[in-house]
Amino acid sequence: MRSVLPLSGIVALCLPLLPGALVGQGPDKKGSAPLDILVIAPHPDDEALGCAGVMLRALQKKQRVGVVLVTNGDGHRKAAAAVAKKPEARLGPADFFRLAGIRQQHSVGALGKIGVRRQDLIALGYPDAGLQAIYESKDEVPYKQPFTGKAETYASVIRDYHTAAHGRPAAYTRASVLADLVEIIQARKPREVYVTSEADTHPDHRATFWFVRDAAKVAGYRGSLFTFIVHGKPPAGPAHRVVLTEAERGRKRAMIEEYQTKLSPVHDYLAQEFTRAEELFWLVRIE
Repeated sequence: MRSVLPLSGIVALCLPLLPGALVGQGPDKKGSAPLDILVIAPHPDDEALGCAGVMLRALQKKQRVGVVLVTNGDGHRKAAAAVAKKPEARLGPADFFRLAGIRQQHSVGALGKIGVRRQDLIALGYPDAGLQAIYESKDEVPYKQPFTGKAETYASVIRDYHTAAHGRPAAYTRASVLADLVEIIQARKPREVYVTSEADTHPDHRATFWFVRDAAKVAGYRGSLFTFIVHGKPPAGPAHRVVLTEAERGRKRAMIEEYQTKLSPVHDYLAQEFTRAEELFWLVRIE
């Protein structure tokens, strides 16, 4: 487990970014209804790869499901090259912005097909491939994304959360990411939160867990926090298993295939690899 600031220090980081009049308010009051399930995904597609079955079952029960995309998926060089149809060495910021739009549109399409409300899909707009560096930063100098050149959140297909909620983008800093997540958890009051595991081998996936764990503490979250693995081996310890029916596997495969469009051959393997017979989750105690 990585060392983190004491709780008092985390709260202090958040306070400048959480004006009293806006705490607990989302960009659209109609979209601020409590959630049964909240999936927090590092990139557009992780929510489908790890939690499609959980979301499908909740929606079938008429429960409310929300998804937070922490990044726009704008830091994948091979995918940007596939979209731009040019060598990686010739890629520029416009190519990565275009990739971000495609990847967000994937989430809009895939989640819309299973019944997730548009107002329950939230894009934070932080930098793909930069989350671990932001989390581990010792100061609050904004991180600059090397692919887009951005140092603050921005809109793509979906307006970035901080601009929608506060009228301005958020800097790429640890305090900004934490504050946005605290605000969303407090506003949406999910019964269950799902996020990528600290044991995941992808740096963005590990860092997303650290941010969510810290935000849950600050927010005083009392629901259940479950983690899942996308990349790497399952951690030791008991797992909660969700065995998918053939129909659920078919719908999950269709969701994942949505994420493969326009990115061939980079993501051609996703549907085959991740349409598994079961989904595994680990319950994490918030201390």
